Amino acid sequence: MNDTAGQGSEQQAVVISVRGDAFAEAPAERATVSLTVGFDGAERHDVRERSTAALGECIGSIASLHEPEAGPVVTWTADDVQVWADRPWNTEGAQLPLVYHSRANVTVTFSDFPRLSLWLEDTANRDGISVGGVSWTVSDLTRRELEARAQRDAVAHALDKATVYAASLGLGTVTPRELSEPATLAHPLVVREDARMFSVAGPSVDLAPAPVRVDVDVHLRFTAEA
Repeated sequence: MNDTAGQGSEQQAVVISVRGDAFAEAPAERATVSLTVGFDGAERHDVRERSTAALGECIGSIASLHEPEAGPVVTWTADDVQVWADRPWNTEGAQLPLVYHSRANVTVTFSDFPRLSLWLEDTANRDGISVGGVSWTVSDLTRRELEARAQRDAVAHALDKATVYAASLGLGTVTPRELSEPATLAHPLVVREDARMFSVAGPSVDLAPAPVRVDVDVHLRFTAEA
């Protein structure tokens, strides 16, 4: 919404509509890893068996670290193994025998980043596992605190702007009449890397999460009289 100033119909008050915006940041407190388990092959049973075994090992490594309150793993989910087939074509336009594919999605959220580094290094080097990415977030309590801080700052920003407009028009103190919040947007940093990039030399994978940022926009309408 563009900042506007107009003539009100009641008591000859001028209506001043402005937008205020602000943001708040905090260090990341949670890291959610998304990965897939899958194989390709000519035999359906073999593809399923390899996928089931790999998925079981992956879940086992997660479950051994799972502690909802203390961490290092606070939550995790895993899908069942899905198997499907297609018949590819060669470069000469002839269809080839069936190829079977499998896939299972896994997500795991860590609250301990050094433990996450160690787990990622081990997991990313297992056959059939591909790491899709790491998303950095904060706890629900921290997110609410960030939103509250950004909301207060956004309102203060709008009040400052309305006061400047009123003063430039030779008007008195502004009085708030209406407030709306069109959007509150959270912007966690998402890092996507190839799974093999985690197989670097060294005792662990170094992770450097960026701060999590919450942006708030508010629209306020004020009146001011001469």
